[in-house]
Amino acid sequence: MSGLEGADRRRVTRLVLVAALLHGLAYLFAVAPWMGEDEPWHMEYATHVSWLHRPWGGEPARLGAGGEVDERTSWPTSQLQVRRRMAGTSMEEIAHEQGEILRSMAEHDYYRRVDWAGAVRDRTDFDQVEPFFTATSQPPGYYTLLGAWLFPVRYASVESQLVWARMLSLLMYLASVWVVLQLACCAFSDRSLVIGATLVFAWFPMNARLGAVVNNDVLARTIGAVVLALCARRLAGDGSRGTLVLAASLAALGLLVKSTVMSLAGVVVLTLVFGGGVSTRLRTVVLGLGAGAAVVAGILWMWHVQHSPVLPRNLDAFLARVQRGASAETFRELWHTFVGGFNWYSRELPSWMYTVAAIVAGLAGLSAFSALFHTRRGVSRPVLALCLALVAMQVALVILRGEGQGRYLMPAMAALAVVFAAGLLAPLSNFRRPAGLKLLAMMLFVYDALFLWGGLVPNECLVWGS
Repeated sequence: MSGLEGADRRRVTRLVLVAALLHGLAYLFAVAPWMGEDEPWHMEYATHVSWLHRPWGGEPARLGAGGEVDERTSWPTSQLQVRRRMAGTSMEEIAHEQGEILRSMAEHDYYRRVDWAGAVRDRTDFDQVEPFFTATSQPPGYYTLLGAWLFPVRYASVESQLVWARMLSLLMYLASVWVVLQLACCAFSDRSLVIGATLVFAWFPMNARLGAVVNNDVLARTIGAVVLALCARRLAGDGSRGTLVLAASLAALGLLVKSTVMSLAGVVVLTLVFGGGVSTRLRTVVLGLGAGAAVVAGILWMWHVQHSPVLPRNLDAFLARVQRGASAETFRELWHTFVGGFNWYSRELPSWMYTVAAIVAGLAGLSAFSALFHTRRGVSRPVLALCLALVAMQVALVILRGEGQGRYLMPAMAALAVVFAAGLLAPLSNFRRPAGLKLLAMMLFVYDALFLWGGLVPNECLVWGS
C-alpha cells in the first residue's frame, strides 16, 4: 500500500505541482540572463540545431598540412570547434551567433556579475571569455531536444530565445517533481515520508535553480528520476518486464545526453539482479549485461569521435584524473557547488551554511544506511538500497571525472531526496512523523529563502547599475 491513495494522492499531487510551479517561477525571474553555468555555450549549440544544422558530420579545421593555410591563425578555436561538430555551418554564421550572445552578455552585465570574467565588455568571440572551451564536445541529445524547442522562435532576439529555452527547463523541473512523487510512493508506505521526499527534491535550492537555466544537466536529472522510479516500481512489485525494458532504454538514451548518467546503467543491472524470480534471474542478467556492454561500447566510440573531454587519452591521464577526483579539494568544490553558489560559482553562501548542511546530510545518510539493517516502518528496503547505490555510483563517477561540480550529482538527485527523507523522518514513530515533516518543510523553506533572497538575488540581480 502507498502512503498516498485515491483522492488524497490526487490532492497532494496538485498541491505539490502548483507549489513547485510557483517556486520554479520565482527562480525563473530571479536568475539573471546568462547566469547559468556555461549557458552561452549551451545556447550557441542549440541555436545552430534550431537552424536545422546536424550536430554531427561537421568540417574539421585545416591545420596547415599539405601547404594549406592554418585556419587557427584566421578563426578562434571556439568557432572552429563548433564547425567541427555542426554540419553545414559557415564560419561567418558561427561568428555572428557568438557575437549576438556576447553582445547580450555585455548588455546584461555578465562581466560585472562574474568575478573572474574580467572587466572588458567588448569581446568578439568565446575564446575571449574562456579559451579552448565549447559545449559542442557534449553528446547531442539535449541540444537536439532544445533545438527543436527553439525552432519556432529562431528568428527572435537572443534574449527571447534564452527565456524560451529556460521555459523548457522549468517544464522538465515540474515533470521531475511529479516523477519523484511516484518514486516516493514506491519507496514509502507512510504519507509523511512520501511528501518529505518530494519536498526535499522540489525545494533543494540548486535543484530548483536548475529549472531556471539552460543546461544539459536538466535533462540528465529528469532521465535519472524516471529510470530510478521505473526500477523502484519493479522492485516494489508493481511493474511488468516492460517497465524494466523501458528503464534500460532510457538509461541508454541518457548516454546521448551526458556522461554523468552512466550510473543509471548500474541501477538497471541491480534491478535485474534483485527484481526478478530466481529461475529467470541469471539469464536476464547475462542478456542485460551483454546488451548494456554493446550500448556502452557504442557510446564510448561516439564520445571518442566527438572529442568528448570525458575520455582520458592515456593511462597516465586517467590515473592523474582519479587522483585529482579523490582529493579533498575536489570534494570541497563538489559540496560547495551542490549546496549553493552564485555568479558562475564565483561567490558562495556563508561558510557556516556549508558546515550545517554537511552535518545534516551526514546524519541523514547514516540514518538511512542503518535502515537497511533495522526495521523502519513504512520504508521499502530494496528501494532505499537502490537509492543509496545510485548515490554511491554518482560520487564514483565524479571521482573518475576528476572534477567536483555539484551539478554532476543531479542524475541522482531523486535518490538523494529519498535518502534524506528516510534518514530524517523514518526513525520517528508514526505519531511523530507529521510533526517531523513540518520541521523538515520549515528547514527547507529557511534554507531556500537564505539561498534565493539572501544569496542569489543580491549577488545576481542587485548589482549596482544592472
